[in-house]
Amino acid sequence: MAAIFRKAFRDSRRSTLWLSIGFGLYVFFIMAFYPSIKDQADEWQKLIDSYPEGVLAMFYGEDMADFDMTEPGTWVQTEFGSYSVLILGAIVIAQAFNAFTNAERDGTLDMLLSLPVSRRRYLLGRALNTAVVMALVLAACLAGFLASMLIWPEFDASVVNLALSMVGAFLFLMVVAGYTYLLAVAVPSSRRFAGAIAYLVLIGSFLVYGFSAVVDALEPIQPLLLQHYFNMGTVIRDGAQLGDWAVMAVTALVYFALAWWLVDRKELGV
Repeated sequence: MAAIFRKAFRDSRRSTLWLSIGFGLYVFFIMAFYPSIKDQADEWQKLIDSYPEGVLAMFYGEDMADFDMTEPGTWVQTEFGSYSVLILGAIVIAQAFNAFTNAERDGTLDMLLSLPVSRRRYLLGRALNTAVVMALVLAACLAGFLASMLIWPEFDASVVNLALSMVGAFLFLMVVAGYTYLLAVAVPSSRRFAGAIAYLVLIGSFLVYGFSAVVDALEPIQPLLLQHYFNMGTVIRDGAQLGDWAVMAVTALVYFALAWWLVDRKELGV
């Protein structure tokens, strides 16, 4: 497993570097606007009040009665949290399918499995690489926020809660990784719908959860959607959300356990 992880991480090192730089710079970009937003709070609130509630709910994800753009948690959630997990989730999906489906199609999996490496160790090595890459990118995001607080002290969020918000984002991404690796090992590579399902679950749940904030008929399905258990702004305001984190951690473990069990039963086209 260690050899598989080292190879996967070596292959991912450039993308990890550029993702870390890109997200770190994006954090600086959004934080540069925060002082002016806070200084013009009244004008911004008037502008926000003119927006349809549904538009704001798509990116806030919580009770709109508490919406305050100048509050650090709200600012991070609307300008960073809601987008970052979607972008990184899409990268997680690509990594999972590259590990199995695409490697199976281009013949590289044939060569790797001809070595004394079991399928399950291969799966664990690739999944560990995904986890480490996401952890490093989120660490770069946290470093960007901490550096921004030194430059713009108007952003007075708790350092501990900022770090905890990245923990929540990591668990969110591990759920995405879990169901994607499960799809990659459960669906034959000859089928072309597994990737579509993975992206549909990621993006579709985001859209449906946003609509559920303003459409009462959709509210009962919120607990079935991943976004229900992660809101970066809530963590920044209130600290660790242990109940939500436990749900995400258990869900991710179940998905990975199923993938680990099924990978030995997968009919590889190699």
